[in-house]
Parts: sequence; structure tokens; C-alpha cells
Amino acid sequence: MPRDKPDKIEDSPLTESVEAMEMLIAQQAWQEAAGYISEDILYKVGGRSPVYGVSGIRDYMNWQNALVHWDGHDIRMKFSRGDTVVIEADSKFTRLADSAQLVVPCTDIYTFRDGRIADWRVYADTSVFSG
Repeated sequence: MPRDKPDKIEDSPLTESVEAMEMLIAQQAWQEAAGYISEDILYKVGGRSPVYGVSGIRDYMNWQNALVHWDGHDIRMKFSRGDTVVIEADSKFTRLADSAQLVVPCTDIYTFRDGRIADWRVYADTSVFSG
């Protein structure tokens, strides 16, 4: 039976900050997104090496955007505890090489420091981006 809002969705000021930051990054509004991110943020996706700062996130996104188009996600779980936000989602992409529709299950963990995201880890298999 479909539900409008899954039981595992808990909104909070921190989850709202994460969602606002992600939408700004999707729009490549880097200056605005930087307001949500610590200058020395660690960003790590799957087995890839970590990158640091807004410029590192931008470099990663440029790599990703050359392979896939992000089509949004279906959030399965979202909550915050203390200075940590956890979001589980099925992220949807279109692979540019062959127009294949991809669904990549992922869990993102964000750790805040002084009101800004200082550590962002994405647990997902991005190997499907290359085909």
C-alpha cells in the first residue's frame, strides 16, 4: 500500500540544510552551496579517493556529470541525531553513453561542525556510471 511519507522520514533543521545544499550543487550554484559546507570538508564517494573543499566536490561532480545525468532520488530514510544526518535513497541517473536508466542505492552520512557540513560520505557503487 503506497504511503505519502514513509515512516522512516524525520525532518529536522539539519536534514533541511543537507537538502538545500544538495539542490544548490545540482544547480551548480557553488557559491551558495559553500554557505552550507566547511572550507575543509571531506567528501568521499564509494571506493574513490576522498576530495576536500568545495573545489574537490566540484571536481567530483564534473567527473560524474561527464558520465551520467542525475534524475533525482527517492528517499527511503532520513534522520538526524546530534551533529549527524543519515539519508538512504535510490538515486536515479541516465548514463550518457547509452541512455541507460540507472538506479543506484546509496546511503549518505553528513557530519556537521559549527553548523556546516564538515564530512560527507556517500556509500554507493558508482562503477555503473561507466557501463
